[in-house]
Amino acid sequence: MLTDGYWRNDGGCMFGVVPRELWKKNHPPDVLNRIRLNLICPLIISGSDVILVDTGIGNRLSDVQRKIFDYGDGWLLDGLRALGMEPGDVTAVVLTHLHFDHCGGIVRVRDSGVMEPAFPRAKLIIQAGELEVARGAANERMRGAYKHVEECLAPNVKSIEAISGDADICAGVRVELTGGHTGDHQVVVAGDGGADTFVQLADIVPTRSHMGGPWNQAYDLDPILTMERKAGYLERALREGWWISFAHDDRVLAAKVARDNGRYVLVEAISQP
Repeated sequence: MLTDGYWRNDGGCMFGVVPRELWKKNHPPDVLNRIRLNLICPLIISGSDVILVDTGIGNRLSDVQRKIFDYGDGWLLDGLRALGMEPGDVTAVVLTHLHFDHCGGIVRVRDSGVMEPAFPRAKLIIQAGELEVARGAANERMRGAYKHVEECLAPNVKSIEAISGDADICAGVRVELTGGHTGDHQVVVAGDGGADTFVQLADIVPTRSHMGGPWNQAYDLDPILTMERKAGYLERALREGWWISFAHDDRVLAAKVARDNGRYVLVEAISQP
């Protein structure tokens, strides 16, 4: 399990209608109301296929943005090298959606200021609907959410593989369209459906606290759909013994799910070192 490091974002945005008094115990805010978050990027190896799920923020932020999000250059490439791998070993990058904290790392800014593909041999697997909205947002909110997209995609334009709906990526690895967080948000499922199956829930369940039904982000375009989709995956994980992972939990990289007094809880958790 790789990560692009820690960052901070506004707690109110991350928990939407949930009062601060309820979320601050497990996610203590700083004086700017920001909570610590992770940028979890699972690495899946299946035969000759090396698949990275999301890429974090990368090193493209301006000095002002780095201060806002309390973020540096990211750890993702260091994590790859710690496994004895290089960016060129990655054959596919699945982007769950195109918000900056998930796709920013598909480019690297060189000392000269030039942006280059971070994973030069990888195809970028993106939902066609997500691409369409990101490139042609019709309202101010959507334009703000995707203002970074062309900067990230332009150096990678020849590597983009647009898909529509659920699709197999390689043997034992598939993407499933969920919507909710964005109109074409997708998750990645690896395994045959048995107890060793793993699902990266990305931003339909961004932290362990978001397992509760109404605990959704203010960023969600369709929070009701988010609630439906996450309940479905959590129930499947409980029933089949799947491993789950989140996009942004600052303590847990992956875990299994149990039920305690009607609530989903984590067991066998793998903690962030």
